[in-house]
Amino acid sequence: MKKILFAIYLLILFCPAILMADKGLFWWTMDAELSQDSQKAIILHNFKEEVLILGTELKASKDTGILEFIPFPSEPEISLAKGNPFEEINKLLQKKRIEFAVFTKGGSSAEPVEIRLSQKIGLHDVTVIKINDINGFNKWVIDFLDKKGIKKIELKALKNFSDVAEDYIKRGIQYFVFDYVEVKNAPRFIEPLIYRFKTDKLYYPLKTSNIIGGGGSVELVLILPGTLGINKNEMMEILKIFPYYFRPELSSSSKIYLRELKPIYEKAEEIFNEKSKIYLQMLRYSGKYEFKDDLNLDISKIAPYARKIERFYYGYEPHFLDEFTLDELSDYFEAHPELKKK
Repeated sequence: MKKILFAIYLLILFCPAILMADKGLFWWTMDAELSQDSQKAIILHNFKEEVLILGTELKASKDTGILEFIPFPSEPEISLAKGNPFEEINKLLQKKRIEFAVFTKGGSSAEPVEIRLSQKIGLHDVTVIKINDINGFNKWVIDFLDKKGIKKIELKALKNFSDVAEDYIKRGIQYFVFDYVEVKNAPRFIEPLIYRFKTDKLYYPLKTSNIIGGGGSVELVLILPGTLGINKNEMMEILKIFPYYFRPELSSSSKIYLRELKPIYEKAEEIFNEKSKIYLQMLRYSGKYEFKDDLNLDISKIAPYARKIERFYYGYEPHFLDEFTLDELSDYFEAHPELKKK
């Protein structure tokens, strides 16, 4: 399985030797759990700001380096995650009984490239850039890769890379992160980085994966002020992004609390407060890397309550409200005051 978070692994293009290394009659469901051989991202969003916690396990045929190229809608702050946020989120996913249900249906006088950050963060050699002129970007990236010891660059690969960068710039996305990591022969879990940036949309760049082609999986843990999938417009917007013959899966959701987020993101109180409605959910995809667009979803009208999977038992009416906690029921009836009268 090819391994891509949502970055372009440039060295795959430049160095082919690199290899990127989880009854009864009712609707079938599966407990959500992050597998260790898949791409992982934890996303926290509060309508104004997003925090991405990214992690992956990489393996190469020999000791080498690998470079990730990640676009952002605004300049990100970058830090190293403390502890093991993915282990903690796995515990929370199981505790909250998260389950899956399959969907059914510009010019500037500035320098061409501005280096906004160049810093060693744990195992990561991170460079944050802002691209002002795509024409000057090609020369800059050749020089940048040359300094990393990447001497032989195929023109076709460089053009594909430049075309993707240009596509993002045309859509107003100018900030990019180059993350260079030394990769060993044995499987190695790279310390997760945290990216924090301003955006009112739920953002996750997918189109970068199209350059590599092939297939794989993407698993997004969503920590939001509500639940995706209840609003039908949201569902349709999500489905438009993915190939029609490979559909994503959206899980149930459960209410969580600020104290439960601290082991995952130590600055969680800067994103949410004690009175916030916070819901945990997962979006996952397995299939071809043929994405039609990035995930750039308007969540301003997200449902501020839980989504549970209805279980249809033979001879019984579904009672999905039985799955709600008291706090979740309170949020549900707050959003549906007309039901209190019944």
